[in-house]
Amino acid sequence: MTSKSLFFKLMKEDLKRRIWAVALISLGFFFFYPVVAAFTAGEIKEYTVYAEGIARYEKQLMAWLSFNCGMTVFLMMVASLICGLSSFSYLNSKSKVDFFHGIPVRREKLFAANFFNGILILAIPYGICQILAVFVGISNGASGMRLWPVALAAFGLHITYYILMYCTVVVAAMMTGHLIISFLGAMVFASYVPMVVALILGYFSGFFKTFVSQIFPGTLSHWMFQYGIRFSPVAEYLYQLARTAEDESVSMVGAVLIAWAASVILTGLACFLYQKRPSEAAGKAMAFPVTCPVIRILLTLVCALGLGLFFYLVRDSMGWAIFGIVFGGGICHCVVEIIYNFDFRKLFSHKLQLGICLLASSAVMVVFRYDVFGYDRYLPKAGDVRDAAVHIQNITDWVSYGHSEQFQNGYYGWVDTSEYDYVMTHMKYEDIDNLLSIASEGIVKLEEMKANQRNYQYSYQDSQTSESEEEMIWSQVLICYTLNSGRKVYRSYHMPVGGRIRPALEKMYVDENYQKGIFPVMTLTGEEVAAVRYRGEMDQEVCLNQLSDGEQKALLEAFQKEFQSMTVSKLEKEAPIGLIRFSKALDEEAIRWMKNYENKDMDYRYRSRGDRLSIRDFYPVYPSFTETIKILNSYGVKTGGYLDSLDVRGVEVLWEYWKERDNGSSYCTSQNFFVEDSQQINELRKILVSERLCYYNPFFLTEPYHVFFLVQNVPEDVVIEEEGYEWKEDWESRIQVKFPKGMTPEFVETRMKEN
Repeated sequence: MTSKSLFFKLMKEDLKRRIWAVALISLGFFFFYPVVAAFTAGEIKEYTVYAEGIARYEKQLMAWLSFNCGMTVFLMMVASLICGLSSFSYLNSKSKVDFFHGIPVRREKLFAANFFNGILILAIPYGICQILAVFVGISNGASGMRLWPVALAAFGLHITYYILMYCTVVVAAMMTGHLIISFLGAMVFASYVPMVVALILGYFSGFFKTFVSQIFPGTLSHWMFQYGIRFSPVAEYLYQLARTAEDESVSMVGAVLIAWAASVILTGLACFLYQKRPSEAAGKAMAFPVTCPVIRILLTLVCALGLGLFFYLVRDSMGWAIFGIVFGGGICHCVVEIIYNFDFRKLFSHKLQLGICLLASSAVMVVFRYDVFGYDRYLPKAGDVRDAAVHIQNITDWVSYGHSEQFQNGYYGWVDTSEYDYVMTHMKYEDIDNLLSIASEGIVKLEEMKANQRNYQYSYQDSQTSESEEEMIWSQVLICYTLNSGRKVYRSYHMPVGGRIRPALEKMYVDENYQKGIFPVMTLTGEEVAAVRYRGEMDQEVCLNQLSDGEQKALLEAFQKEFQSMTVSKLEKEAPIGLIRFSKALDEEAIRWMKNYENKDMDYRYRSRGDRLSIRDFYPVYPSFTETIKILNSYGVKTGGYLDSLDVRGVEVLWEYWKERDNGSSYCTSQNFFVEDSQQINELRKILVSERLCYYNPFFLTEPYHVFFLVQNVPEDVVIEEEGYEWKEDWESRIQVKFPKGMTPEFVETRMKEN
């Protein structure tokens, strides 16, 4: 009993010493929660419908009380510094250390009293103010059943990460003997590992052109992000905040358990350091001399490498890179020496350490700059690769990756999945020799670009089929090799998809494993299909939801067979005539819900996902899909000719070109003309194709002109792009179309030359 009484007396005396912190934190939370809850209640009367005002107030208060409130996160960070540094501030004064350590109390008990006070000083005012805010909300008409769960969950999560940050600050205080140095130490502990991770990724992405920066399992960037950049209490706190903001249904159990485990370890470390800390360390920069060279070297290396990378990326010069290393490392080393010794005369008291740090940093720079270990030249042997995944970005931009989902609050939405994640996970391409021929060409092009210091950027639609590389499609080609050992190796190339790799591309595109890995529809089964939706050129949609399972399966199999038979050569010559979607049961349920949902004040996160429900997962239907078209026609679906029903009164042709100024510089300008002759319009209608549908076939060869149908009497269900265009008075709308390659009529070319 005496021991317990003494412990509480120690806590009481410590609270008296830190009454200023109690008052400051309590006042801050009082204004932040109960006062804000009462203040925002005044907005209820601004709504003409009382129920609408209450709903809006309740929603705002829930957001304010929740874990996703950014201001609460800021308060927790500031409070962790205040409480962590003030808990053991007496360690920075020799007289106070002698007094406290002269008390006949074991150090462990003294540590525990001060340590737990630092938690209670925040937890109690925060909890009380949150309770008061909930009561204020309830008194103004908000639902307690909705406010209490949000407030309690937020309290638990915020306190968890507050304790994690607080423990880190306490460890920094144990290792230093001066208040300002303790603050700087806490900043270093909170940011050093994320800085190192960012530096490593910066060197890989800055020097190695084939480095894969996308984050998915198996890549260096994924490992660094998951276990490196989050190796900081503040970074982990912000990461979990962003994760829950994106998806409120995500489980936090694992993250909370890890945070508590880390807090226990840090508490044990702080207590151990407190026991071993010499009393004479008060007033010194570092309490343990053995840590001085370690921290000095680690900080010098990071500063040297960081500034060296910065100067290299800005000037692309090894001279400037070495200057950055010497300047950054030297300044950091000198500043740390001044902090350690509180003496400017000690700037270069450890010259050997500084020299070793600068040499090591320069060696790292040379290794990355000249690719000493051949990272960019890596090409495995075919026999060492079990299978692979390959993603050519610019030819599959139109493909939808994701699924419909019902969230915990009852909302539905489309959740997009990273195209890279999907392809790298689902593709098992086994023709390794064919793939290596593509990768080899990527390495060749990379070496050429390094030699010429050029970086080509061209779009496929502007390039067409010229054999000149500058007129081909240039795309990122991402490859994942799965070696026989199970290890995954990723490489990324920026290269032309054509020319010498055209035969390899043709062969790969029709490969069954490639298509199943790149197009989700190719792995769909008839049992999964709940309805078939079809759209024409102008977005009119027909839903076939009354088909039998056998009819849906027959239509799906016919489409899959004809879609798989499309080669690159065919795709270059055929424009889609419509779009088809094979919806699953949840897709249809979600679409129906979205159409019937009347609350227009939906949270933007769910509104955007809901809007995507009706536009995702469509695939192109081509004129050569005779079996698919035949089946659709038998169900009364019109599979083409939508543009023919438009009342076209004119056609505008617009093209852009470069023009030189008198001073030798050039600028981009444009010219246009209108076709209003009915006979010429009819001729153009037979040639032009919908640009909206051409988006679904990036291989289709078109002329680089901007062409518009100028129409009247547009059907109500037709979607028209209207913004950004100049209108002619008697034309209602314009619809963008394209000339197929080589199909421009002579009279159009003549008019263009005249202009």
